[in-house]
Amino acid sequence: MLPFKSLWRAWSSENTRPPERDEHVVVIDSILLELEFHIKELEKVTREEEQEKRRKETGVDYSWLISVPPKTYEIPQLERLEIEELCYKIRSYECGKVISLFRDAILNEPQVQELPKILKACLRQVFESRPKEESLRDWVVRRTSSLSSLRLRPPSRVSPCTADSDIESQSDDAHIQNTNHERSVSFPSLYSVNSLPI
Repeated sequence: MLPFKSLWRAWSSENTRPPERDEHVVVIDSILLELEFHIKELEKVTREEEQEKRRKETGVDYSWLISVPPKTYEIPQLERLEIEELCYKIRSYECGKVISLFRDAILNEPQVQELPKILKACLRQVFESRPKEESLRDWVVRRTSSLSSLRLRPPSRVSPCTADSDIESQSDDAHIQNTNHERSVSFPSLYSVNSLPI
């Protein structure tokens, strides 16, 4: 019989692993966290600029007396759902590309309200840059057209010869056809042993 401690360890080690998350959920969470982070950062920068402007105008700063927390921008629910739907179509390996495009697009420090629209534009740009997936019908059409362009050798025709003169004329014709297909200059054509340079 196993001691109680070893049973407890075996039971607890099985439950310590977190459940696997769906790939789409991870992508959606990553992109939305990136958007929310940049919204907060942009609000913070805007607030600091406004405080600096007030300080220059009045000369005295009493903002530390204000106990009301500043208003933060909330993404409208419909727009958030639209972004989640677009993110669901993103593959996991494209997530980094979307985030990189988004960061490049917000370098000019746009308004906070414009950030969700910029993210949607980046998501659409990644969709448009994907190679077009080929449907089954397109694949069949492409394959049959490539097979039809494939030329097969014509079947060789065998016809009986009645006279010896026919055999000689056919062998002469074959010799003439072979001379028309010259080899490359580096390797000369040699038809018989007698023509060898010895």
